[in-house]
Amino acid sequence: MRLYLLNIKPTPLTFVLSLWLLATACSQEPAEIHYGSDECAHCKMMITDNRFASQMVTEKGKAYKFDAIECMTAYAREHPETSDGALRYVSNYNEGGTWLPATKAQYVKSEVVNSPMGESLLAFPSPEEAKRHIAERPGKLLEWEELSQLGR
Repeated sequence: MRLYLLNIKPTPLTFVLSLWLLATACSQEPAEIHYGSDECAHCKMMITDNRFASQMVTEKGKAYKFDAIECMTAYAREHPETSDGALRYVSNYNEGGTWLPATKAQYVKSEVVNSPMGESLLAFPSPEEAKRHIAERPGKLLEWEELSQLGR
């Protein structure tokens, strides 16, 4: 659409606003998950528990949502064309729905807490919080690199 049809004169401000709109259109920020209605991109189950959710956001800003961390790792293995360059996020187990960069989180494979898909993977923002969790509920500490083989 031409600007003169709308009677808008091109100015430096309209140029800057246009660039800003283009830049934010491809954001790799985490998307909102609608718990109880969004479906896991891998297993197709409904995403219901914000403590276990994860997501992968492509370079073009498309978000793939998952009901569990192991679904995200399995999907990434099976779809390298989608996962290359994508940012991955995991939900903070202690503050469900609060997103953590997946590569910076600390993980626990719990012996007593069950995740939706059964791997019992929990994400924490720091090693200290993960160790505190293990002190109260048995589990094993894992690093992001160890998760790549988990999930069906």
